[in-house]
Amino acid sequence: MATHLVCNEKLGVRFSPGPLKLLKECELRQVINTCRNVHLLILKNMNQKGFIQIPILIAIIVGVLFLGGGGYFGVKQYQNYQKQKEQIQQQAESQQKAFRETQQEIDKLKIESEQSKNQQNILEQKINQEASKPKEITIQASELAPYLTGVGEVECGNMEGTGSLWKFSMGYFVLTNDHVIEKATNCTFTIQDSPNDTKHSGAWKLEIIDNSWNNITDISLLRLAILPAAIEISTSIPNLNYLISSMPKCPTSMDIGSPMVIIGYPAYAEKTWSAGGTQSFRTVTNGIISSHDTSVKYDDGLPYSNYFVSAKIDSGNSGGITFSKTSSGLCILGVPTWLTIGNYETQGLVQNIHNVMYAK
Repeated sequence: MATHLVCNEKLGVRFSPGPLKLLKECELRQVINTCRNVHLLILKNMNQKGFIQIPILIAIIVGVLFLGGGGYFGVKQYQNYQKQKEQIQQQAESQQKAFRETQQEIDKLKIESEQSKNQQNILEQKINQEASKPKEITIQASELAPYLTGVGEVECGNMEGTGSLWKFSMGYFVLTNDHVIEKATNCTFTIQDSPNDTKHSGAWKLEIIDNSWNNITDISLLRLAILPAAIEISTSIPNLNYLISSMPKCPTSMDIGSPMVIIGYPAYAEKTWSAGGTQSFRTVTNGIISSHDTSVKYDDGLPYSNYFVSAKIDSGNSGGITFSKTSSGLCILGVPTWLTIGNYETQGLVQNIHNVMYAK
């Protein structure tokens, strides 16, 4: 319970219920002294009959009121100070709490950032591992399309085979196998158009000339000439598709397992019309390089191995063209020439393009 300091004529001061207990020690002493002084003043100013004169009484009352009001306002000021102090303390605690929460959030973000960084490093390692793995090289149809009309059918009497168009400084030629022409004197070359190329087709005469790079390989170069009977339906010789002659040659020794394709007119793709006559169809067969035929290096004195390939090959494919592929793109592997027959399986044999053009 709160107490008031009240002046007492005998004791000088006494405590009664009220808010004055909140006074500071110095204020308490001041109140006690004031009460004593008031008490003495009252005794001094009492007349003989024991009464105080009215002016003096009024002054005393005003003094008491002033003292009480000062004490009251002192208490209120102290209360306000305590309240402000509590508010400041609460604000400080709130700021400290906010700081702790902010620090916790920063720590959380640091942990998440570190975890994200670790995940990124793991992902980069996986990407690098995938990038370091050897990529499988495949030959796409879209890559072959530009070269299809550069391959045609060679017919020399009863012999049929395939040949490819080549442009050299001395003219326009068809490259094929020597065994296809068998020293014939009358050969023709026919090109069918393709779904993507209808501008390079027709029939032409082939002039047999004694012109090749060497007499070891099974290769012949035949010069293109106009076939009068087909001149109106045939593309002019200079405007034929000679893209093959500008293709890069494959490395001198391609790895076993490398992809390859053969373009030609095999016998199994020849059909007979019900009205009479036959037609051969250009085919593309794919496979891999199965092995290297090193025997030609010792038996024939050629500098490079030829290739055994798994792609289907038949009579009629002889003299066509074989492509392979490196990381740089398509390249000329060589000329399909022979079919080797085992007990149950067959393999095609491709003359290495570097042996074909080996000048000796």
